[in-house]
Amino acid sequence: MGVREFRIWPVAFSGVATATLLAACSGGSLPPESNSALPPTVPGVRHGRPFSTFYGCPVFKDGSTYNRDVTSAGVDPNSAAYIDSVVQAGDTAGFYASTGVEQANLAGNQTPMMTVHPKVKWHQFPDPYPWQSGFYIEPLSDGHAIVVQTQSCHLYESYSTTYSNGTLSAYSGANWDLNGRFVPLAPGTPSAMASGLPLFAGMVRWEDYQSGSIAHALNWSAIAHTVSESGIVRPASDTDHLQFDGTSQYQLPYGARLRLKASFSTQGWGPQATMVATAMKTYGIYLSDTGSSGNGLYFSNASDGSDPWNSSDLSALGQIHVSDFDVIKLPPIQNAP
Repeated sequence: MGVREFRIWPVAFSGVATATLLAACSGGSLPPESNSALPPTVPGVRHGRPFSTFYGCPVFKDGSTYNRDVTSAGVDPNSAAYIDSVVQAGDTAGFYASTGVEQANLAGNQTPMMTVHPKVKWHQFPDPYPWQSGFYIEPLSDGHAIVVQTQSCHLYESYSTTYSNGTLSAYSGANWDLNGRFVPLAPGTPSAMASGLPLFAGMVRWEDYQSGSIAHALNWSAIAHTVSESGIVRPASDTDHLQFDGTSQYQLPYGARLRLKASFSTQGWGPQATMVATAMKTYGIYLSDTGSSGNGLYFSNASDGSDPWNSSDLSALGQIHVSDFDVIKLPPIQNAP
């Protein structure tokens, strides 16, 4: 998949009504009965835990991989060695919010279904994607594209996405039913991320913040060459296949779930950074990808395309380092094909 690049990419909209921007985002195709007419989130409590929806859709079934509370989950007996291996390999940077570059497109029943042309023969797209002119593609080198079909509650993602002259192409990608439990991809299969995990499920979404709780695990992009070259644990299915630059035998596998230590203090932090840190303590972070700029967390624009995040508030995340985490007990480690 290559080395990922994170940076702040400000996006500004002014004098445009939200409804107009939503229509532009969807190409005006969403029918009147579309779930996009619903509030972005519906806060509440399910089985004693907070949850939120995305335009009427759950983001996987309650208790599924991303939605599982890991506050009391056991720590891996080799947690300290795994953390030390990442640090010794060169990951000493603080965490940071990659804002302004990711956005989910909203599709409806009238959105055309389009064949995705694979850019390489070893990654195929057996299912068509809902797509039309005007849908958003991340403007950086990763070229992420995310589409949520809000009637069927189906998620579609792709990497290195291009749309030109009516042809949709991508390097790799995957799609999932958001109504069900998260189903990992077959080993050796990436998604929009090297790990094969869903980008959208682990993003910090503006709709989460509006609901008052981030009730799911987050995706984490480690510094390149500081984690395992080919090791995975489920639910991951693949890696970046980048050489590990450390010397430790304890190389952190893709799909590892880390939890911010409960003792980590966020006193004096703003509400956005505090909510993110709380999610790290409650639901943890998945090693999902690697990047060149540090320990990135994926943040999504609001659905109207605007970047509502407060960079000053979120800068506090830079005080968090990999050494502030425990590795939750790992499933059996496999080698990605």
